[in-house]
Amino acid sequence: MPTTSLRERSRKKFYTSSILRGGEIAGAGAVVRRTRLYRVFSVVIRQRDLGEADRILSLYTRERGKLSAVAKGIKRPRSKLAGSLQSFSYAVVQLAAGRSLEVVTQARAIDGHYRLREDMNRYAHASYVAELLDALTDEGMGDEETFDLLLSTLVALNQGEDSATVVRAFELKLLGGLGYGPEMESCAVCGGDVDANPLFSVGQGGIVCQQCGTGGGINISGAGLRALRNLRRMKMDDLLGRRLSEGVQREVGCVMRAFVDSHLDRPLRSAAFLTDEG
Repeated sequence: MPTTSLRERSRKKFYTSSILRGGEIAGAGAVVRRTRLYRVFSVVIRQRDLGEADRILSLYTRERGKLSAVAKGIKRPRSKLAGSLQSFSYAVVQLAAGRSLEVVTQARAIDGHYRLREDMNRYAHASYVAELLDALTDEGMGDEETFDLLLSTLVALNQGEDSATVVRAFELKLLGGLGYGPEMESCAVCGGDVDANPLFSVGQGGIVCQQCGTGGGINISGAGLRALRNLRRMKMDDLLGRRLSEGVQREVGCVMRAFVDSHLDRPLRSAAFLTDEG
């Protein structure tokens, strides 16, 4: 029996849900009669309180990249928006264009990813994924490939896949997609072979050979280098059920933490709660 991909499972949930009944929210991204209204597929990556009843949400959307929107009354007990717009929720959202911020007018959950909020380890890693994406992207910046990467990562974490392996793959794929990915196939300085006794140099942007690594770097084993290459190359679906060994996990975590930090203006708060860092 053919396996179903994470992306296909998420889409199947959407198409079999009540969202499409009567065409209520069909055709996400399409312009409706009132041109100031539009609909997007989105994931909640950050939220902060606004007054006693409202919240400002950072949404990463398939159609428009990252955007901010006000969810009015969402903190009230009877709010119709609250159940669909929790952290990490995947939903189709109707927005009204505002002067400074968009306003959420409707939302229907496709997948709430509830298990991420029930387990501290999953929650910590999902928070890191969301915070890293938020830190590396600007308002209005985004593309479908990055949205699909975010969604497949959250689905994998929600299903209980090895958190460290999933997050390392996310880091490599996200950085590569944004143009920040490390060089891992040949020496970042001379272009020569680096399979024997490689070093990882944050300053040089990736793997360097011993001759070019005189300025120092992070020692990494052949197994660690192969793991980095595989995590970047393999699709998230192909990583299901896989787990890095403890030693390789420490190596890869040490390398990626140093490299990710070099692209950030400040350390991520959620990184301090990850228990698998090298």
